[in-house]
Order: sequence, then structure tokens, then C-alpha cells
Amino acid sequence: MGLLDKVDNLDETKPAKAVAKKAVAKKAVAKKATPKAAVAKKATPKAAAKKPRKEKAEKIRPTGLPEGFELSGTMPRYIGWLINFAWNFGVLIGTLSVFAFGDPDMTIPFIGAALMIIINWLVIPIWLGRNIGEFVARTKYINSSGSKPNPVHAVLNNSLGFMFLIGFILIAVNLSDISSSGGKTSVGIGFFLVIIWVVNFFLKKNSDYSQGMFDLLFSAYSVKHVSTGSETGWLAKFEGLGDLGDKFEKRQDSRREKAAKKADAKKAVAKAKPKDSEDDEKKAEDEPSDSED
Repeated sequence: MGLLDKVDNLDETKPAKAVAKKAVAKKAVAKKATPKAAVAKKATPKAAAKKPRKEKAEKIRPTGLPEGFELSGTMPRYIGWLINFAWNFGVLIGTLSVFAFGDPDMTIPFIGAALMIIINWLVIPIWLGRNIGEFVARTKYINSSGSKPNPVHAVLNNSLGFMFLIGFILIAVNLSDISSSGGKTSVGIGFFLVIIWVVNFFLKKNSDYSQGMFDLLFSAYSVKHVSTGSETGWLAKFEGLGDLGDKFEKRQDSRREKAAKKADAKKAVAKAKPKDSEDDEKKAEDEPSDSED
């Protein structure tokens, strides 16, 4: 009996071992499935690499007056021109007039006049993008993108007055000697400089945006300037010059209002006069009829 029991026990254990082996085999199969997932993960970068790249959109340069800016009016332009003329030519004209009526040593006044011209013609426009007249008038030039235009625009724009003055002097001095070759050349250069100023004047007058020759060339616009209040140093001092322009503009506006009121009063008086004269004529017509009776 003991041997039979042992044989039975051996038979029971053998299937159990086989089952265990099968289970292990199933686990091994499950483990083999993991590399497949890894292969699938490696395929993702390839798919991403095959995606077409987005093309960069080309930047289109804007044209016309940018949004958020307002063109400068006639009065600010006039104020800017007046201040620039006084600054550039005031000392020079005074020095020339004194020099013409005598022969004193005017070296220092001429040097001072030249420095004033260079500061307002080249230094300040290249440094800050505006001249003294534009600071007083609270105006500035911008391009179609809303930023400061090329400094060359400021230099050429500020040269227009000098072109006219130099051209006028060349014509006046050399007109009597126009028969010579040198006289013809000087007069021709003078006429050319004056014509540039005249063409610029008419272009600006007939332009919708009041643009002159160099404004059109650089797509520049004269607009109103609003200070941020955060300016410091020299820029704050130059921005303070705008108070002078504001006072001058207010005075001009008050003068216009007074002139308009006077004109209206004159019109009212002119309209009232015909009525009074008609009444007088009627009275004059009635008086003879009464005398005849």
C-alpha cells in the first residue's frame, strides 16, 4: 500500500509541473510583446519628421498714413516754419546786415550763426528725429510703419530753405555776368535749387497728406506729436518748448474769433442798411403826395 500511495503522489505532481511550465511560457510570450510597443514608440519621430514645414508668411510693408496718428494742421506747420526760419536765419541775417553797412570784425557772429544752423539742420534731427520748430509746434515725421523715418529724410527736408537761399544768391550775384561760362553755370545751379523748392512747395500744397518731394520719396508724414511725460534730460527740455507753440496757437485762435465776430457785425450792419434806406424812400414818396393835397 505504501508503494501505491507513492505512485499516486508522483502522478499528481507531474501534471502540476506541466501546468506551471505552460504558465511560464505564457508569461514569456507576454514579455515578448513589450518590444513591439517600443518599436511603435520609435515610429513616432519618423511620422513627425515627415510633416511639411509651415512656410513663413512674407511681411507686407504698409502704405498710407498709419492708424492712431493725425496729420498736423496748417497752424502747427506755420509755427514750425516760423521758428525754424528765425533760428536758422535770424542771427545770419542780422550779421550780414551789420557787415553790409560797415567793415567790422564779424567772425564770432558768423561762427555763432553757422553753429545754430548746423545744430538745427543736422545734429538735433539726426539725434532726436525732430528739429526745433517741430518741437515747438508739437509735430513730427513718421513713415508708413509708424516709426521714425530715415535720418537722410530729415537732412534733405531741412535743406530746402537753404537750397532756395543759396539759389537766390547765386542768381542775384551772377545774373549780370551771365555771358561768361562761369556766370552761366552759377545761374543754372541757382535756378535748379530754386526749382527744387518751388516743386516741393506745389507738391505739398496739392497733396492729400501735405507731402513734399522728400516726404513722398521716403513715405513720410507730418503728424501731431503727443509727449508721454516720461521724457528726461535734454529731451524733456525740448518737449517743454511745445508750451510756447500752444500759447502762440491760442493767441492766433483768439484773434481769428475776434476777426470773425467783427466780420459778422459788419455783415449785420450791411444787411440792416438797405431796409432803412427803403423806409426813407417810402417816406420821401409819401411827402410830395401830402403837399399836393
